[in-house]
Amino acid sequence: MNFSHKVVLLTGASGGIGAGLARRLSEQGARLVLSARSAVDLGQLIRELPHADNAVAIEADLAKPGEAAKLAARALDAAGRVDVLISNAGLGYFALVEEADEERIRRLFEVNTFSPLLLARALVPHMKQRGGGRIINIVSCAGRVPIPTVGVYGGSKSALAMMANTMRLELEPAGVDVLNIYPGTVDTPFEEKACRERGRPGLCPQGGCGRPVDESVDLILDAAVRPAGEYWLEPQGRRMAASAILKPASVDRKLRPLRDRVLKEGRGVKPPDARLWRLWQVETSFACNLACVMCPWKGLREQCDDGGIMQPSVWAALRPHLDNVVEIDFSGGGEPLLQPNLAEWIAEAKRAGCKAGFLSNGTLLDEPTASRMIRAGVDWIALSADGARAETFETIRKGADFRAFCQDVRRLTAMRMGKVPRVIFNFVMMPSNVEELEDVVRLAADLEVDQINFKQCDVVRGGRERHLGLFASKADRAIRRHERALAKARKLARKLGVETAAFAFVPDELPVCAQDPRSSLFIRYDGVVSPCINLAIGGPSCFLGEEVVMPSVHYGRLPGDDLMALWNSPSCRLYRERFDRRVKAHDRELARASIEPSLIKLQEVFARAQQAMPEAPPGCRTCHYLYDI
Repeated sequence: MNFSHKVVLLTGASGGIGAGLARRLSEQGARLVLSARSAVDLGQLIRELPHADNAVAIEADLAKPGEAAKLAARALDAAGRVDVLISNAGLGYFALVEEADEERIRRLFEVNTFSPLLLARALVPHMKQRGGGRIINIVSCAGRVPIPTVGVYGGSKSALAMMANTMRLELEPAGVDVLNIYPGTVDTPFEEKACRERGRPGLCPQGGCGRPVDESVDLILDAAVRPAGEYWLEPQGRRMAASAILKPASVDRKLRPLRDRVLKEGRGVKPPDARLWRLWQVETSFACNLACVMCPWKGLREQCDDGGIMQPSVWAALRPHLDNVVEIDFSGGGEPLLQPNLAEWIAEAKRAGCKAGFLSNGTLLDEPTASRMIRAGVDWIALSADGARAETFETIRKGADFRAFCQDVRRLTAMRMGKVPRVIFNFVMMPSNVEELEDVVRLAADLEVDQINFKQCDVVRGGRERHLGLFASKADRAIRRHERALAKARKLARKLGVETAAFAFVPDELPVCAQDPRSSLFIRYDGVVSPCINLAIGGPSCFLGEEVVMPSVHYGRLPGDDLMALWNSPSCRLYRERFDRRVKAHDRELARASIEPSLIKLQEVFARAQQAMPEAPPGCRTCHYLYDI
């Protein structure tokens, strides 16, 4: 047979082997129903086909349960029939089995195993009714060979191959042919796009290995017209698969060098409790592409001689200490996605065993950028979402497009594997948007965002932002109204499955702020090392309505100074030791108190604990963060 005038449903059509198959099938005169996750990529592909008018695009995310059945129904509606199903969509994952993330495993099996199986099940009755059909699965020898870091991926392909082989025998009397094709190693961006743990590099991290795509596509189509069965296009892969069954000890010996290399890459990663720093906040960019109304740093950016972008020399000074950090926040006063090395630095942090994430305004988070961040292994991405309606959002986030923002967020949450990376909304409450608290919860739920942080407009420099805050030194009627509105929004979030975090409207002095300089550092874009961003950039400020001056506290500057020397410098020790004394005094007072079941008595106990604390270090006494605002 050939594919002329056949209706072919091809999944994973937008890149690599899929795009090559689409072009060859179009040349042969097939009627194509092409499916991929990105409608944009499908549209571009169809425009390039020899017979574009004979192709239909259907956007489908096969990582979502139920999407396969919908795709089958839409394909039948669009083309009237499906003669051939080619299940080419696949997702890679490099991880030791013991470190593989459960959510990622489930997503991987959804794409690689359940979707092709359920597509076939949905189309088989239609094929039987028409007297025949053909189901072709692109599988992998990794499903037959125990390759280190490829076990989860191989397991997903092995499960599909076994069920497909059984279907082949069951469907033979009905004239429905089932084929499994093992293409072997192909020179595509498959590994580059794969997910990974701890920055696992894959088997061909530099690309350029394997058979050329066009040659592989021709071999696949040659096999696709043969009788039902299994076809191995790479002899070495078939030999390894046979040996894995007949001579498993021999295969293990051959794979041990790879195993040892993989384990060596992961060896020496310190557990979190053995690391010196809980957090680094690394300001990869002070530059920004927006001019948001509440931004305290707009005027300061104009004074940056170097563009406000962290230079590689600063990161190079941090690199030797990565294995001593639990988590790195690559955010600061600007837009991290303006840093050209961001994905590379995140990947380095992940290889050292760090958690990593960043806060973005979201305007630069297009599909290629999101893909790079996910491949780098980013754990969380927070997005500034200060309005649930276009007018509010664009008035606050000057220069942003609300519709484009929502499209990018929806794409990001669809691209990720399970809940990795975690996607968070930061919503800064202000007079202009406080009426939209529930609306932003609904927006987050619709876009599959995991969490909303309801923040105060807490940082002021130069006075422009002092009237945007909703908090005050004492509660009044307006604050009570805001508290009720926030409580209502958080209740709705619980109902819709969106987590929330929020801060106070009136001050409540803490022993130490969430930044906690006892175990963290802020590294400014120009290498200046400080306790936090507020103390890295001093100047006139406003604290609970009072005019104050925030001091600049700098431990030193990288790369000229040694990081460990800065950590042990007198100024750094002052902040660390002062907060340590505050926490111990606070906790000691609570421990000796007799806790009675009375709100008044509890308030008295906490008041005594606050009074027992030494005075906060300079700058922190007039910082809203220390007061849970």
